[in-house]
Amino acid sequence: MSRVMVAFWNPIVAKEYRSRMRTWRSPLAMMIYILLIAGLGFAIFSSIASTSNSFNGQAANYGEILFMYLVIFQMILLAFITPALTAGAISSERERQTIDLLFVTRIPPFSILWGKLLASMSFVVLLLLLSVPIFSLVFLFGGIELDQVAYTFLVTVVAALTLGLIGIAFSTWLRRSLAATVASYVGAFVLLFGTLGYGLLFPTVVDSSATKAPAPPAITYLSPFLPLLTLAGSTTVPIGAYGVRYSNGYPNGVLVQGAGTFCQPSKGGGTVCSSTSGSFAGPTTFGSAQFQSPTSGSTIPSGLFEGWQPWQATIVMQLGICLVALLASAFLLPPVRRLPWRRRRAMAPAAG
Repeated sequence: MSRVMVAFWNPIVAKEYRSRMRTWRSPLAMMIYILLIAGLGFAIFSSIASTSNSFNGQAANYGEILFMYLVIFQMILLAFITPALTAGAISSERERQTIDLLFVTRIPPFSILWGKLLASMSFVVLLLLLSVPIFSLVFLFGGIELDQVAYTFLVTVVAALTLGLIGIAFSTWLRRSLAATVASYVGAFVLLFGTLGYGLLFPTVVDSSATKAPAPPAITYLSPFLPLLTLAGSTTVPIGAYGVRYSNGYPNGVLVQGAGTFCQPSKGGGTVCSSTSGSFAGPTTFGSAQFQSPTSGSTIPSGLFEGWQPWQATIVMQLGICLVALLASAFLLPPVRRLPWRRRRAMAPAAG
């Protein structure tokens, strides 16, 4: 067997697969997951259909709104499921006093972690695959492209992977499964909602010398909700007004040209201005800066990730968290940590 196959399929993976899928809990969890996704989709569709006059009969709005609610609800479900799958991966072995049996085998610590992670994330991927037929229903209404669905699933998988590695890191660090589970859920809450709260408490301040359209703080892109809403093409949520505050005190916009025009950041960057009577006023000068309407799709207009798509910034930042969590877990797992500098000190007297 090649090294690649050994890395992806070791005894830990085989054992976890057999023990997880042979119980009644996994089929029950899959059934509940699908019923929740399908139930929400049916409820949203029924609500939209009952108020179809407010949407002027445009079926594209049906697909867009349905898709937005589905992706957000699926991410919330995975935020509850993934930490529960990984938080007890290592701490439960300590509680059952079987961790020493793993250490005396020829499986290295990194393969132990990888096996636990792969078994847990495979179940998450299985849940996502089961939800694909439900998500495919949005194509019946239009308004959603195939690349939007692919990118949203990519963001969801990476976010679930990040939550899984955070759970394994806490499971390696803490010796009790209860403490590891609580810490994992706290970390998930901070990642998903705490970063969004940071954008509300400490938004980007736009002053009169600004020459670029404002963007939320870079840390807010750690949350998958911002790119998911952007990918869903939501026009019902003021994404462009999030995380921006003008220096004159208006949190989401600025009144210019006396009191007749109101400007606020638009979706994907730039600023949309309109009169107080509701008519469009076009690009407007704010101080010495003139913010034009966005011409680059939904790219980030300024900041650390200027020119990037929001989903690209989210994936890069979350993969960085994954790498840190994996390295920390591999360092904390072995019972005896042989640090390089200690090894050189131990060898120095023998050399003399």
